[in-house]
Amino acid sequence: MTPGRFGALALLLASASFPASGQGEAPAWILGVASFPPAAREVRLYPALGQLPVQVLEGVRDLDRRFLTEEERTRILEKSRLEELFKAGAAAAGTRDRRDAAALSPVTGPARAAEERRLGEELARGPKTGSDPTAGVSSPGGPSPGVSSPDIRRVVFWEGHSSGRLIEAGADPGSVCSREKLDYLVLWEAGEVSGYLRIRMTGWNAVLSRPDFTYTAYCPVDDIPAAAAELSRGLVRAAAGVPSSRLVFTVDPPESRIRVDGRLLAPGRRSLRVYEEREHLVSLELGAGTREEYSVRSEFGKDVELSVRLEPPDPETVLVETDPPGASLHLDGIWAGTTPGPALVFGSARVARLTLPGFQDEYRVIEPGTEGPVLVPLREAETGGTSLFERRKERFYRALGGLAVSLPVTLLSYGVYLQSSALHMEYPADEAFARRKDTSLAVFAISTGITAGLLTGAAVRLVKYIQSAR
Repeated sequence: MTPGRFGALALLLASASFPASGQGEAPAWILGVASFPPAAREVRLYPALGQLPVQVLEGVRDLDRRFLTEEERTRILEKSRLEELFKAGAAAAGTRDRRDAAALSPVTGPARAAEERRLGEELARGPKTGSDPTAGVSSPGGPSPGVSSPDIRRVVFWEGHSSGRLIEAGADPGSVCSREKLDYLVLWEAGEVSGYLRIRMTGWNAVLSRPDFTYTAYCPVDDIPAAAAELSRGLVRAAAGVPSSRLVFTVDPPESRIRVDGRLLAPGRRSLRVYEEREHLVSLELGAGTREEYSVRSEFGKDVELSVRLEPPDPETVLVETDPPGASLHLDGIWAGTTPGPALVFGSARVARLTLPGFQDEYRVIEPGTEGPVLVPLREAETGGTSLFERRKERFYRALGGLAVSLPVTLLSYGVYLQSSALHMEYPADEAFARRKDTSLAVFAISTGITAGLLTGAAVRLVKYIQSAR
């Protein structure tokens, strides 16, 4: 928001807060607040959002207490008066200079006399109509005689807000302002970002027929009313015309971190609105090895942009050796070759994992600036010389052998069961065939269970065998 756009509104609000006698009544400045779009996903998920505009309204009802103080208003009026006096004095000085130049001009007498009379009359009249330096400016004690008072417009809320109702804003805010006879309409948007709600408040100026103010606040999804106070302050700043500036950052790569005066901006945020005109220290960070600082001066009513491309530091090469050599080197979980071999360090520490069959795994932290080769002695595995790979290989083949024995037995018992069932069906009165059928069924069930267990064990050992081979 530019200060010039709302400077007049600030004076109106300040004058309304401290009325002077003899001031006329002008039409009120009607402010309306819309509700959240009912079809928005966030509104359906978090019903407390629907009450947030009402809470924001409660925070800005006492306008005459929250807007500019008398001291601030007097300072603004005095500054305007001095500026107008300076302009009037400069205009008078220019007139006198031209009159003196006309007196010294080598023109004919009548023409020179006419020029002197014209400039003398212009100087006697003073500034032209409408350039009175005190016109429209009231002193703290009241308007001076013969001086016009400013056009006072009280700020009032839409009539429905007194009963707790909000305005239903459609797709066209301009038509809503015309229908409800509003001078200003506050609209809302909401979005969810990493467990937080991003609430954006936008002001639609009916006179300009476009939005001229935005303010964004963040709050946890379980504490939505916490954003009401911040949004109320943002709305008061907008209406009171507090001058502000916006710092805009265009930083590459996007994952860079931005700090403004020590304050870390949220990931993905690339702008910050400030309400002071001064130097700001901006720190840009990329990883642990790249940090650059810049000084940015904010200017009221302007977007101050900082465009920077951060170059990551050149990688350092650290030689990694093992005793014995030939171990697999993994850097931060990514295979990087075998030893002896280089390890690239990009400005931050990396974790190296070294594996070799028959030896225990070793870990080392390689810091930036490490000088010389990193020698890692490998210790033999405490299994009598048998590596983890060999142990898992032996267990898999053992399970596979048991499965090779159990599977034929299961198939044979199934065949005996089928034969016994056929004989029992052919000779149902023979009890020997009945007992044979029951026995073969029990043997088949037991062998099937054993085979299933051995098959499961073999599959598990095969997976572990493959993992150790990697």
